[in-house]
Amino acid sequence: MKIKFIICFLIACMLIGCTSVVKVARYVHDSDKLDNYIYGEAVVVNEYIEKIIRALNTNDRELLASLFPEHARSKIDNFDEKIDRIIRENESWPWPSSIIRYKLNEDNNYQSRADRGKIYKEVYANTTIEFADPKEGEVHRPSLKIAMVIVPVDDFHENNVGISIFAIGEGEFIKDDVDKEKDGYDIYAFGH
Repeated sequence: MKIKFIICFLIACMLIGCTSVVKVARYVHDSDKLDNYIYGEAVVVNEYIEKIIRALNTNDRELLASLFPEHARSKIDNFDEKIDRIIRENESWPWPSSIIRYKLNEDNNYQSRADRGKIYKEVYANTTIEFADPKEGEVHRPSLKIAMVIVPVDDFHENNVGISIFAIGEGEFIKDDVDKEKDGYDIYAFGH
């Protein structure tokens, strides 16, 4: 009975031109999908995740490093060594090109601010990377967790669009593990 009433109400609203009511109804219907996360931000995150997957599948150090903006590279202590550690850790497994699936986890969010026409956005993203089943005699590689902060827009600082914080490992991360150093940039790789 409730559904019939809602449908009749929406049809009546559409006939008399109440588009705002229809928008509210659509929002209520899709509210479980929104979860404080804008779809445009998810597109940005997926682009970064796909590049990370490509870098890990091919052990491409340069591609992985290029995802960090110049500003972040200059602020992260031992940036080159940390990127090398990620690639070395990945190469140590017998099948670096065996990533079969990755998924964007549910605990993602974003924040933004604006001042005098300038905009800054941060997107928090968590993903899980899964690997193909090993062949007989090979060691099973556990799923990898990646947590990162991506800055898709920064009108306040030049050369600051990209990953600012990146954590990769086999288990769950404790927020204290990712130092953010003194200026909000860091890489936390495999327990270090």
